[in-house]
Amino acid sequence: MKQIVYEIVVFLHLMGYTNKNSKIKLLTNMYNNQVEIENEALINIIQSIIDELSEKNTNKSIISNLDNYIDYINKESQY
Repeated sequence: MKQIVYEIVVFLHLMGYTNKNSKIKLLTNMYNNQVEIENEALINIIQSIIDELSEKNTNKSIISNLDNYIDYINKESQY
């Protein structure tokens, strides 16, 4: 799960999000083991990012990649 959080943080930086963004702060703290987030909360964060990007008419392939993270987290949660 830590790898997924790292990839999402890097992705958000590439999309122009800064460290002032609360989602990046929360995910960075999760990555650094300073805070623990349930899988459902992580999915909600990713979904809110997808919603923001959809409003900005972001390319569908980028949004699809984020959807893939949600699918992966859901599969991991079943075990």
